[in-house]
Order: sequence, then C-alpha cells, then structure tokens
Amino acid sequence: MIDRAFSTIGLWVVVGLIIWVGGFFSLAEQAAFGLLSILVVMAQYEFYQLAKSIPGTRPPSYSGIIAGFALLFTLYFIGNERLRANYATTAIATGFGIYLLSLLRKPHSTPELLQKLPTLFGFLYLPLMLSPLVAIARMEDGVLLNRQPVGLYYVLWVVIATKFTDVGGLIIGVPFGKHKIAPNISPAKSWEGVIGGLIISAVASAAFAWFCNHSLGLHFMVPYKAAILSLPIAALSVPSDLIESVFKRQASVKDSGHTIPGIGGALDLIDSLVLTAPAALILLSCYLDWAKFAG
Repeated sequence: MIDRAFSTIGLWVVVGLIIWVGGFFSLAEQAAFGLLSILVVMAQYEFYQLAKSIPGTRPPSYSGIIAGFALLFTLYFIGNERLRANYATTAIATGFGIYLLSLLRKPHSTPELLQKLPTLFGFLYLPLMLSPLVAIARMEDGVLLNRQPVGLYYVLWVVIATKFTDVGGLIIGVPFGKHKIAPNISPAKSWEGVIGGLIISAVASAAFAWFCNHSLGLHFMVPYKAAILSLPIAALSVPSDLIESVFKRQASVKDSGHTIPGIGGALDLIDSLVLTAPAALILLSCYLDWAKFAG
C-alpha cells in the first residue's frame, strides 16, 4: 500500500516535470507522446510475455510491438485530424472494447483470438485501443494564428478521471469493501470501492478543470461538467482493469512486471486506460462544446 502510494505520487511528479520542462522548449506534447509510447511498448512486451504463459496460446511475434509504435508515431506526427480520429478506427476500437468486456463472462476461458493470433490481439489490445489518446492530444482551440494546443490537458483529464478511480477504490474499498464485484477475478475489488472511486474521480476531474481554467488560462471544461463527463470514464476503468486481471490469472502471475514498486509493470499501470481512451474520445467529440460553457 505504501509502495503503491509513493509510486503513484512519483509518477505524477514525473509527468508534471515532463510537461513543465518540455514547455520551456515548446516540446511538452512531444515529450508526453514519448512517455506514452514508452509505456505502450513496455506494456505490449509484458502482454506478449503473459501470452507465452497462457496454455494453448501460440508464441507471439514481437513485430506487433513495432507495428504498434508505427501506428502511434504515424497518427501523432504524420496523420491529419481525420486520420487520427476517423470513424473506422474509433468503430474498431469500440467493437474490440465490447469484445473485451464479453471476456469477463468467462474469465477462465482463453479467447480463441488470443490463442491463435496473439500478435494481432496484443496490437489491438494496447496500441489500437490507446490510439484515441493521440487524437485527443492533438486537439487545438482557436482559429488561424490564434490556435492554442490544449489536447495534452484533455489527455491528462482522461488519465485523472481513470486513475483516480483506483485511488478512490483503495481509500474506500480496502477498509470498507464488503460486496465483491468479481471475486474469481480480482478479490480486492468491491462495489463500495467503485462508488468511492467514482466520487474521487469526479472531484479530481472537477479540480483539474478549475485549475486549467483559472491557473493556466485555458478555455477548458466547466468544473461540474468535467465531473459529470468523468463518471462514464471512471466506470469503464473498473472492467478495463479486470480484463487484464483475467489475462494474468490465465497466465498464473500476480503482476505483469516488476518495474514500478507497489504497482507492477507498465501494463498494470495503463490497463485501466484501454477502455477509457476510446470512450473519452467519443465523449469529447459529442459533448465538449456543451462542457465548455456554463448553464
């Protein structure tokens, strides 16, 4: 618990420093993209290691990691707005997300797609599902010479809405959790923790929106609307985390790696973003104009 708390604080400090230092050289977005790419590459490698340990699964090819990095790199540096957030990519990510949710119904059964095509599965599970963050990161506000890059702050909002659900789960779920969500998958998760996570996520999201509006001078979301939009993201972070737990149980391991004390590996760190990233892109596409104006 203490290791996890220190690691969480340390990670947020690292993210803050990357953005702050990068801002001096107008490279904050590029630095953040580099951090995201490193985490995705590490997580995909760890997933392929898990796949090797799941009985009946073919050995994956690490070419999937190269393909995943190429996808993110192309979307960020080469692709235009339509390529980054096009309907086809979003539809595929949404469909695959629904498929991942269906795996929770039979947590002891290894999906056939993973068994036969583990390289493709890993590519879809991580780079593709997290690629909406690139579309969000490249958002701009304003027109012509007054364009202001604001996407990075919306990515941070997505991460806050997602990860603070875990914080609420630990604060409320560990001491007070009695009603388990999925004891066969993750015995520590409880409905009390989920409720606490939703509350903490909404409060943290609203506080971040207030900070962006008043301290950074951005035309960001109205705090209470940022809290409202954070709720579906926070809710999806729970099954997103459970999906990785299914794979770890099938591989008979506790953590995907040992890189981060108290948390585990890179996959353990970003697993909850797998479902929330596509959902956040859809929410922001549909409701951002509503969320930026009071009333």
